[in-house]
Amino acid sequence: MNRWRRLLATILTAAVAAGSLAGCGVGGQGPPRALGRDSVPYGLLARRANRRGTVPRFGSVRVTLWLEGANQQLSPVSAYVAWPATIGGLLNALAQGPTERQSEQGLVSPASSFGPLSSRSMRRGVVPVELPASFENLSGGDQLIAAAQIVYTVTGFPGVHGVTFFLAGRRAHVPNAVGKLLAGPLTRKDYSSLAG
Repeated sequence: MNRWRRLLATILTAAVAAGSLAGCGVGGQGPPRALGRDSVPYGLLARRANRRGTVPRFGSVRVTLWLEGANQQLSPVSAYVAWPATIGGLLNALAQGPTERQSEQGLVSPASSFGPLSSRSMRRGVVPVELPASFENLSGGDQLIAAAQIVYTVTGFPGVHGVTFFLAGRRAHVPNAVGKLLAGPLTRKDYSSLAG
C-alpha cells in the first residue's frame, strides 16, 4: 500500500511540475527580421579593421575622432569611449588629443589645447557645444581647425547634423573653412574643404 501511495505521489508531483513548466515557455515568434541602420547602437556598424593598434576595452565602443594632419587637413582616427557612446564621451575623447603613435604620424589637435569641452541636449539635430574661455587665446587658424574637428567629430554621432558654439553661455562666432566668423549652426559643409 505504501508503495502505491509513493507511486501516486510521484505521478502527481511530475504532473504538477509539467504543468508549471508548460506555463513558463517562450511564446511563438516570427521569423528573423533585419534592423534598420537607425536601430543599431552607435559603433556596431563599423567594419574597418583596427589598423592603429588601439585595443578595444570591455564595455567600450569604437568611434571616429578628427585630428589635424598635413596641410591643415582633417584626418579621421579611431578611438574607444565607454559604452554607450554619448556626445559628451566623444568630446572628452577629442579633448585628450592624439595618442603617442598618432603624434609620431604627424597628427595634432588644436581642439585638445584649450581645455575641456561640454555639450547640452541636442535639439532638432543640432548640438550646442560650450567652449572654454581659453578658446579665444588660439590663433585664427587653430580656432578654425578646432571648430572643424569638433563639428566633424560630433556630426558623426547618429542624428546630429550641426553644432552651435557657446562661450561663457553666449552664442559664439567661430571661423568656417574660409575664415568667415559664423554663429552657426555649423555643419560638415562649412569645413568640407578641410576633409578632402
